[in-house]
Amino acid sequence: MNLQVTDHFKLSELWSPDNYEILLDPLFWAHMELLEELRQMFGGALRVNSGHRSVAHNTKVGGAEHSMHLRIATDLAPLGYEDRVGVGIDKLYEYAKDLGFAGVGRYNTFLHVDRRDLIGRSPAEWDSR
Repeated sequence: MNLQVTDHFKLSELWSPDNYEILLDPLFWAHMELLEELRQMFGGALRVNSGHRSVAHNTKVGGAEHSMHLRIATDLAPLGYEDRVGVGIDKLYEYAKDLGFAGVGRYNTFLHVDRRDLIGRSPAEWDSR
């Protein structure tokens, strides 16, 4: 059940933790293709804090009503940067923008990335640090 979906990411890192729900649709695979490229560009380990969320889990964690996590989005924390986490997030942010992620948000301890452009949503960037 814990399938390797790319060289560096497993399905269990991406499904909703409350019920193992995940949508394996074209958006998922397009997202994963760029996510793997991001991991390779970064050159270091990344921890997935959040991937797909069921409606119930999204509500529980206070996610936005129309969050991209309801389809597929990833919140990532760079490992090995714990003492200077902002440096790792800034580095990931630049790579994510270069790769073409349409949704990119910086937080104190993680970076959000998504492919909202593929479902007709406007690109968005934010910094919530």
